[in-house]
Amino acid sequence: MFNKLSLTAILLTSSIYAKDSFSSERFLGIEAGYGTIKSTSVIEESREQQGVEFGFRIGAQNKKWRTTISGHFFDKKGQQYLKTLLQFDRFVWSSHYETDDIIFKPYIGAHVGWVYYTNELNQATNGFVYGGQAGITWNVLKEVDFDFGYRYSLSDVSRVSGIGGFVFGVNYLY
Repeated sequence: MFNKLSLTAILLTSSIYAKDSFSSERFLGIEAGYGTIKSTSVIEESREQQGVEFGFRIGAQNKKWRTTISGHFFDKKGQQYLKTLLQFDRFVWSSHYETDDIIFKPYIGAHVGWVYYTNELNQATNGFVYGGQAGITWNVLKEVDFDFGYRYSLSDVSRVSGIGGFVFGVNYLY
């Protein structure tokens, strides 16, 4: 019994100190972008459709890492997808100096998720999606940062060979 109480006390104490060492900012954001979906038709004809993509994101970040859960929607000439991603980004550099009013942080990262795709004949399929992203985040206010990047995804969905696009996002840090 004493060992269990001691172990519990040690774990609670260490988690309190760990919270101070690994604190993070949570954020909630929206994004819009210009995306491209590469697919094949029923008769195996390659096609590429470009259009506007909208999404939302929620996550946490510290000085070195950012983790995000996001959802994205694309609809252009009958081709639609709904994509949910778990993203991991590493900030490779930060311009954080005491004299800086605006902080720039370039990042590179990877993502995994799920995509639900519907073609122009209203045939739906879904599957696993994975890929990478790179971009820059700049913090202009204490509570707001902007994000501009490029994200490319590969998929195991039979008619989708790739989804890519430039994305601009606004995050509220809380």
